[in-house]
Amino acid sequence: MNGFVTLTLWYLDRASALVLFPALWLTVLTGIFFTARGFGLIHRLSRRIHIELAVFGIGMMAVHAIVGTVDAWLVVDGSAPAPNYPLSLFLAGVGVGAVSLVVLVLATLGFLEPRRFDNPGAVHALAYGGFAFGIIHAVAIGSDMTGLLGQLVVGSVVFVILALALKLLEGTSLVNPTG
Repeated sequence: MNGFVTLTLWYLDRASALVLFPALWLTVLTGIFFTARGFGLIHRLSRRIHIELAVFGIGMMAVHAIVGTVDAWLVVDGSAPAPNYPLSLFLAGVGVGAVSLVVLVLATLGFLEPRRFDNPGAVHALAYGGFAFGIIHAVAIGSDMTGLLGQLVVGSVVFVILALALKLLEGTSLVNPTG
């Protein structure tokens, strides 16, 4: 395949990933605060933008999945240069990305057809799982997950974990003494 086309696909793959990660991160974060009334303004903002962010994230995920699949196929086929790390790690990263895609598609289907799950928490559990697999995928396959970008990913994941912990504590007397 033409080197320009291969390079363009690689850039589209990376660009879609770099837009997808913050979109999914914000979707998870606003989802955490969606029902957390004790967080005031953050709760109200989350209720206004959570679903729109989720739809945008799913759209970006579709773009990344399609372009990334073509890009990965070109690497395996030998038409595109192999990454600067072992091909086995690359293939494992592609596999984890596929798992993330399947889990997030299941979460989306559960949202679109609420009868699919009796408990809406199942949709969010799938979404959290898809996000976790997406993080593993990014770290395993992302050739630029070093330096500042790697630190931003780690910091953002820690922030989401802390927000989730705060939400879980919100109903306890430790965070909400009147609750």
